Amino acid sequence: MELEPWQTELKNCVRTIDELEQYIPIENKERMREVLQNMRLSITPHTLSLIDFKNPNDPILLMSVPQEKELTFSPEELVDPIGDEAKSPVPFLTHRYPDRVLIYATFFCSLFCRFCFRRFKTGEANPGPVKSDIENIIDYLIEHPEVEEVILTGGDPLTLLDAQIEEWLRRLREVSSIRRIRFHTRVPVNLPSRITDNLISILKRCMDPIHPIFIVTHFNHPNEIAPENIAAIARLVDAGIVVRNQGPLLKGVNDDAGVLEELFKRLTDIRVVPYYLHQLDLAKGTNHFRVPIEEGIELMRQLQGNVTGIALPRYMLDIPAGKGKIPLVYEFAKKIEGNSWKIESPSGEKLEYQEPNSLN
Repeated sequence: MELEPWQTELKNCVRTIDELEQYIPIENKERMREVLQNMRLSITPHTLSLIDFKNPNDPILLMSVPQEKELTFSPEELVDPIGDEAKSPVPFLTHRYPDRVLIYATFFCSLFCRFCFRRFKTGEANPGPVKSDIENIIDYLIEHPEVEEVILTGGDPLTLLDAQIEEWLRRLREVSSIRRIRFHTRVPVNLPSRITDNLISILKRCMDPIHPIFIVTHFNHPNEIAPENIAAIARLVDAGIVVRNQGPLLKGVNDDAGVLEELFKRLTDIRVVPYYLHQLDLAKGTNHFRVPIEEGIELMRQLQGNVTGIALPRYMLDIPAGKGKIPLVYEFAKKIEGNSWKIESPSGEKLEYQEPNSLN
């Protein structure tokens, strides 16, 4: 059977140290192989074409190429940083919030991000759900009608074959309480050739005006928004699929107000809604990417007023042990006394705001 272009591209990913050495010198191969024992390597040809290998600080290089720093663990870092396993009533499903669940359709990705928070699953060749697991998942959803939303994640669910994606959607649509389906995926970023006409047809067949499909993708830097990515996003949005973006704040990659402003505005221009900017989760071996929360809050303060509200995401912290997400926010308003408030404008001007007394 002839491979589709996206499958050929997957087949040609860089997956070994020797293959990577064709693009960048590797000083200590043994140490790098040790890194890959904790988190495997895969870089798509598309992403390789966007990396400036002459620049050791290229943002896409830093996100894609293994570093020895991944072997340094901080005491606060965790194997399962957001508590996926603790909230898993059946295999391959996490039920953290009352009205929605995560389903891990696969643990494979087209590109294994060096900051991955789920590296304890994606980092090794962990098998995905088999038929019996899928049946258990569907049974669980039927038994829990409070669940209205399913998030297909992993790994990357859009690396599955068309028939597998269609089967997942068919089975989920059989559960009457499921109103919304999301795909969390980096495919539009790292493997835009995967957004084929047939995939679009499958997604369109499995949605209607009151049963939408959402794509939540993961652009972290403006350099990732190439013409191929823009075309892939256009195919999704033109099909009626809402596309949002979430990603982490990463040291050396996007911890700059100017970079974030450009990223959020360019995403909005191509009809991607900036959704969340995450504080990096406490996954083992990722501390070299971590930006202090105080700095993240200050970056968001700098963006307030300079970036249109439709392009400004929320800065979020996913609390360890499955305790949920909270917004990390700068206090522009502080109550003084009575109806008086101390207000700071986006430009930094300090003002007093007086609320009128209630008429009730």
